[in-house]
Amino acid sequence: MEAKVVLDISAIVWDENDFNTNQYSYYTLKSEVFLFIQAFENCNNLKFVAREELLNNIRVLFPYKTCNEHKMFDFQRLVLQFLATKRNVSYRAITSAINSFPNICFQYFSDDLQTEIGYLITEIHNSADEHVFCTFSTRWQNNPDLQTKNNISKTHKTIIHENTKSTVKDFYLNNIRKVFEHNSKHDRIKGRREEDDKWIYPLTCFDGKNLSIPQNLLDNATQYGNDFYNYDDANQTFVCFKSHLDNKYHGYDEDIKNVPQKIREEFHK
Repeated sequence: MEAKVVLDISAIVWDENDFNTNQYSYYTLKSEVFLFIQAFENCNNLKFVAREELLNNIRVLFPYKTCNEHKMFDFQRLVLQFLATKRNVSYRAITSAINSFPNICFQYFSDDLQTEIGYLITEIHNSADEHVFCTFSTRWQNNPDLQTKNNISKTHKTIIHENTKSTVKDFYLNNIRKVFEHNSKHDRIKGRREEDDKWIYPLTCFDGKNLSIPQNLLDNATQYGNDFYNYDDANQTFVCFKSHLDNKYHGYDEDIKNVPQKIREEFHK
């Protein structure tokens, strides 16, 4: 099961009348959105759930006029850059009688955007993947975790971004991130060897102390089946990571002939 981020769209598609009445809260929201985007950018492999059609609707309805009038150019630039990332994952345009509690689809949204939110709610309700709803203190107030309901109810982990609380990055590091944990049989000083009619390969990039190098390779590895692969440029070898406990992975240099063709092609090897 994979974890994916769902963004509270009301944070970047604004009700102009509400802005004019509550300007101060939107300046607070601006800083909270910055906090979310910076945290998200530091969560390798964490995906943002949004069809291109949803992103296009958001771009059309983004409050350009308000941002220009109130000199919020930094907010506009950062949000549009975020929407242009290639870390979004799509889903089918299917909707059913599923409601969200609280309601994350607002009347001031266009009809097209409301339709897209319906597809999004259907996806997070029916998917086997975990969806983490990311919202903001000025939007969420004292509401509980997001729920979606039809004949059954599902509760979705909800992270409320504000300066004094944890962010999606904290959740990612504690619950989602694949963690490198070395297996001593792959000590590089032991080298490549045969044991019980099986070849054992070392993990050359790990010196026994500095975990950052193999962890970085794991953070940016490509999945194939249950395993993850990356190419270690410094030692000119593929590295294969295998799970041995929950989200903990050990790794070893992999002979190129044992690397799946799809992975070799991705790394141009």
